[in-house]
Amino acid sequence: MAIEVNLEKYGHKKKGFLGFSWTAFFFNFFVPLFRLDFVGFLIFISPYLIAAVLASFIFIKEFDNENVIVSASLFSAILRALSRLILPFFYNKMYTQKLLKQGYLPPVDDEYSNALLKGNRFLEYTNEELLDKEKIERYAVIFEEYKKERKRDVHNIIMTFIFLGLLSAIFIFMAPYK
Repeated sequence: MAIEVNLEKYGHKKKGFLGFSWTAFFFNFFVPLFRLDFVGFLIFISPYLIAAVLASFIFIKEFDNENVIVSASLFSAILRALSRLILPFFYNKMYTQKLLKQGYLPPVDDEYSNALLKGNRFLEYTNEELLDKEKIERYAVIFEEYKKERKRDVHNIIMTFIFLGLLSAIFIFMAPYK
C-alpha cells in the first residue's frame, strides 16, 4: 500500500504518495483523473488511445488480411497490459514530485512526511536539521520503518502477479473445455 505524506501550500493541503500505486494497478487511468492530474491522465490513457487509433486505421483501410488484424490486436493488448503493469510503479513518485515542483511542502512540524521525503531525496535536509542529531535519528527510525514496509510491498506485488498469472493460466487452459 502506498504511504501518504502531507503537503501544503498557502494553507491548501494535498496528499502525496510514495510506493507502488495499488489504486492505479486496479483502476488505471481513473486515479490521475480523480486527483485532477491531467498529465498523468494522458500518460495512463495514451496506450488506450493508440490502440483505438490503430483499430480505427484497420477498420478504415478495411484490411482483409487476418494476420494484420491479429498482429494489431496483439500489439494493442500488450501495450495496454504493459501500461497496467509498469505505470503503477512510477505514478505515485511522479505525482508527488509534481506537487513538490508546484510548491507544496510538508508542514514543518510533520516529522513523518519530512523524514520520508528527505530520506527518498525528494527534499534536501536543512542546516538546522543536520545540526540536530536527535531529529536526524528520529528521521532515520521513520525511514527504516518505511523501507521495511517497502520490502513487504515488494513481496505482496510479487505474490499478486503470481496469483494473477496462475489465474490467467487456468482460464487459458480451461477455455477449450466448454
